[in-house]
Order: sequence, then structure tokens, then C-alpha cells
Amino acid sequence: MHLAPHQVPGKGMPDFNRLGLNRDPVVVFWEVTLACALACRHCRAEAQPRRHPLELSTKECHRVLDDLATFDRPPIVVLSGGDPFMRRDLFDIVEYGIGKELTMSVSPSATALLTRERLRRLNDLGVSRISLSLDGSTAAIHDDFRGVAGSFDRTMDGMKYAAEVGLSFQVNTTVSRPSLHDLPAIADLLKSTSVAVWDVFFLVPTGRASAEDVITADEHEGVFSRLYDLSKDAPYQVKTTLGQHYRRYQVLRRLEGRSLNGLGAEDISALYPGVPSNDGKGILFISHLGEVYPSGFLPLSVGNVNRRSVVKMYRDSDLFRKLRDPSQLGGKCGRCPFNMICGGCRARAYADSGDPLGEEPYCAYQPA
Repeated sequence: MHLAPHQVPGKGMPDFNRLGLNRDPVVVFWEVTLACALACRHCRAEAQPRRHPLELSTKECHRVLDDLATFDRPPIVVLSGGDPFMRRDLFDIVEYGIGKELTMSVSPSATALLTRERLRRLNDLGVSRISLSLDGSTAAIHDDFRGVAGSFDRTMDGMKYAAEVGLSFQVNTTVSRPSLHDLPAIADLLKSTSVAVWDVFFLVPTGRASAEDVITADEHEGVFSRLYDLSKDAPYQVKTTLGQHYRRYQVLRRLEGRSLNGLGAEDISALYPGVPSNDGKGILFISHLGEVYPSGFLPLSVGNVNRRSVVKMYRDSDLFRKLRDPSQLGGKCGRCPFNMICGGCRARAYADSGDPLGEEPYCAYQPA
């Protein structure tokens, strides 16, 4: 089982408390606005053309950043949306966060607002990285997915502008039924860019996304295989989001067919050197209205930033505590030997069954 903050690890039990995930998130995803000019078919936020009148004000955003800076280990703060460039005070928010010694990142949409000048200003302010979305290797595929003609060209221009101004960027690609066949071509296309990270998102059927667009458990395994092989020699880092069971796949590949017999949780954890984050475990999400969730894909609020401290909500809310405890997981996730590094996608479990502690519905692995 996972350790509560007051417990002492026993023999063979990895001390995940040293990673601080019970006290500090690694990444805070902050939806600073719903406004966006695109109409993406899978949009979690169900973005709108105009800003919501009750979005957090500049002053309220500053207060949130003040709060985030009090974590023992200040998190990476990713400003997303919608399109964060739709907020005229975006640069003010970024500058304020950097002044608080927070690592700030921005996730803009590929619209007319994505200009060289704006990216240069982000770089000059000290933004660590931006992320751009690419969901097709051609304009026809990508633009159909994004719902607006010309978004592919703007995405490619955004990569070029970022490289020209010296701003690190990653590319996010959503794996879904429409994009599955195109992943190898996207991987090849990115080799011709200066992308630092290819982040492969596995679809959660929430927002505009439907369950019909989610690939099967066996198809997930096929994608994992391609990503693992690609990661060995790609000129960029390959990572996944909402693909927690890829960690299990990586460990099994590193075992090279050897049995799990005799391996304890600590041994398995040592074979996965990354941070075992998940919804509410190293991750939290703040909505444009200030509601705090375990992630943007798990729509269970634990409070609002205007009424409670984000730090206290992350550390003390009952939901977050349960999500960080593998002994609370149901179904095969509860008995899986990999649940301390994986735990299954809590958002997909909730979308499938209404239970955020239920089993991952798109995992092919069957624990003994």
C-alpha cells in the first residue's frame, strides 16, 4: 500500500514520501481561460470563442501564484486554456510567476495570436518551455482534427518561431482512433524540427471527446511498443501523458522476459526511474473559474482558490489523499504489482465507471 505522510516505510517498501508527492505537486496545469479560436474535436475544455466573465482576475491570479510559491518544492506551472494568448494580461501573469521563482510554461493554440513577437517576449521573460499540439502529419489530417483550416501551418510556424527566438518547445499529440495510423508519420516529421519533447497524450473521453475515439487496450500496447523503440534513438525525448500503464510496459521490457517472481515494490520502482505521478498525485489542475481538480480530465472539484489555499487542498483533501494511495484502488489496479508506479489513469477510470478509484479500462495487463 502507499504510505500516508506520517508512516515509516518498512522493509522492501519504496519511500515515495522522499519524492514529496504527498506534499508537493510536480506540475500545476492552469486553464487561465476557456477562450480559443479553434474547435478541436477532442477538446477537454469545450473551449468557447469568448472569455468567461467570471474568469480569475489578474489580482486573483497573482494571489494563486503567491500560494503556489509556498509549496516546499515549487511546481512547474503550465498556463493553458483555451488559448492563454486570449488573455491580455498573460505576460503580466507569467512575469509575476517568474518573480516568485516558479517555473513557468505556456501552452498556446495555433491561431493568429501565435506570433514570433509573442514567443520572443515569453522567452525574454524567462518562460522555460512552450507546448504546441500536432495531431496529424499533414494539413488535411491535423486541420480536420482541430476544426480550423490553416492550423497545421500555424503549428509548424510556431515551431519555427520558437526555434528562432531560442525558446524550448515540446509537441503534444493526442492518440485517438482518427490519429492512430498517423503516429509513425508524425514521429518522422518531428525529426526534422528542433522539438525537445514529444508528449503523446492518450485520450480520455471527456469534454468533446467520445468513448468511440479511444483506442483499445491492445492498441495501447501497440503504441507503447512503438514509443519504446522510438525512444532509444529519437533526437527528442519521448514521454506520455495519461498513459500511466506505459510505465508498466517499460519495466517489463527492461526485464527482458524475466519473471516478476521475487521482485518487491522497491525493485519494480527501481526499474522505472521517472516520477510516478497521476491525477492528484504530483498533478493538480486549476480551472478558469478557480476550481481545483486532481487533473483537467477528472472533473471532481475539491474547492476554489478564492476560498481555500491550493496548498491545503492538494495536501489535505480526502479525494487527493485517496488518489495517492494505491491500496484504495479497485479491480485489477488494486492487485497489480505495478500500481505504485502506474495506478492506471484515474480520469479514464472515472469516465468509464463513475469511480475515480476504479480499474483502468484500457489496460491489457492481467495481474495474477
